[in-house]
Amino acid sequence: MLIGGLVLTACRKDEKFSDDPGITLDLSADTVLFDTVFTTVPFSVTKRFVVRNPSSNAVRVDIALEGGAPSPYRINVDGASGTTFEDIEIYGGDSIFVFVEASLDQNNSSNPFIIEDHILFNTNGNQQEVLLVAWGQDAHFFYPDRAIQGFPRFSIIAGLDDNGQSTCETVLWTNDKPYVIYGYAVVDSCSTLQIDAGVRVHFHGGGGLWVYRWGQIKALGTVDQPITFQGDRLEPFYAELPGQWDRIWINEGPAANENRFENCVVKNSLIGIQCETFPLYPEEPTSATKLVLDKVKIRNCSAVGLLSRNYRIQATNLLVGDCAQYGVALTGGGEYLFDQFTLANYWDYEIRQTPAFYMTNAFRDITNTIQVRQIVNSDFYNGIIHGANANEFLIEFNDLDTPDLNFRYMMLRTDVSTTDPSFFPDQTTIYRNRSAGFVDVPGRDFHLTSSSFGVDQAVDLGTNGTFFDLDGVQRSNPRDLGCYEFRP
Repeated sequence: MLIGGLVLTACRKDEKFSDDPGITLDLSADTVLFDTVFTTVPFSVTKRFVVRNPSSNAVRVDIALEGGAPSPYRINVDGASGTTFEDIEIYGGDSIFVFVEASLDQNNSSNPFIIEDHILFNTNGNQQEVLLVAWGQDAHFFYPDRAIQGFPRFSIIAGLDDNGQSTCETVLWTNDKPYVIYGYAVVDSCSTLQIDAGVRVHFHGGGGLWVYRWGQIKALGTVDQPITFQGDRLEPFYAELPGQWDRIWINEGPAANENRFENCVVKNSLIGIQCETFPLYPEEPTSATKLVLDKVKIRNCSAVGLLSRNYRIQATNLLVGDCAQYGVALTGGGEYLFDQFTLANYWDYEIRQTPAFYMTNAFRDITNTIQVRQIVNSDFYNGIIHGANANEFLIEFNDLDTPDLNFRYMMLRTDVSTTDPSFFPDQTTIYRNRSAGFVDVPGRDFHLTSSSFGVDQAVDLGTNGTFFDLDGVQRSNPRDLGCYEFRP
């Protein structure tokens, strides 16, 4: 093997270099496109293309980034970074890699813009080029400037005056430019973050949004202009990639407060929304503040879609899909009204051992003590709980307390008993292991087809927000189960 390597090296050293101006390099791409890149963000995802010499003889190539050092692009040619490269040797039939990154300056524009440059290749006087194109987007940026031991680094986005002193305030995020969060963005006590329709909120790495105790959030989108919470990588590869950011974390507050999400999309996080009493106060009673979800989609979470502990939730027209553990996990004490909702868990990155829906009245607090709390006045109606596993529905309650809880008009994929009259008072409205009849499970389209058992199986409870479905379509009479009304 060593002799063979020496022979090969010797042959390469003796290879003839051609000065034929007719030699044309084979470029694997004539354009390198970067989808939307946020301005001022360090360099984007790295793209690459191949430069091949089709000739039987070696050539020497001059390569240059046309825009030079001021260019927003950076290139690397076969392991070396720079803007100009002279006499790059490419042996006959051999190739090299060129790597490209983009970093764009702010231009104070609320609209996307295009930045172009070229990589130039000169082979014996023969000129070729590759076009570099990046779509840029200005944004509001938040960087962490505070740290508390045991918690992620954060910045306070609502609750500080101009002098950096604590205050009670309402901060409005308007739909002018996207909002990009590094670390955690915190809504402090007695302050409110209000988010207008159409706003896009992007989180970098392990970032998240934290509504601290007695803080409040109102994310009020519309059917035509939903509010989106997702990662800050906008290339197609990241469009459906789970676990790109951490979570929306909401703590307890007074009954006068209400954390509300309307017409929102939360996707590609570790946990979608986590509402709970602050962990450092394990004896805190169930939050008086309610989390209201109306026409909300939570998708592609690498742990849990909706996680609660000691919280009150009202959810209508809710869709939770594809989570590595639970779609919805409700723990400890609580008060719940879920009406017209769909949990569809077809997570396929690895084997999932947990159900789409899990509920318990117990939890393990920060001192490692098991606590049992009360679940009161809770109802689940008109739901579809389905997925790839044989059991997608599980309730486990500690005998120290019996929840005040009812399930009616529910289509469940499950292999466990649902006969306890304490929780299933009307067996004729519990539909076990029927066909969900979703339009396209591989394509994650959870609208109903005409073959779905859920068509015409729901009941009108008069719950606020359910007259229209998740798409804003008026519901028929009789209604259909789930967040979507069937449309022929």
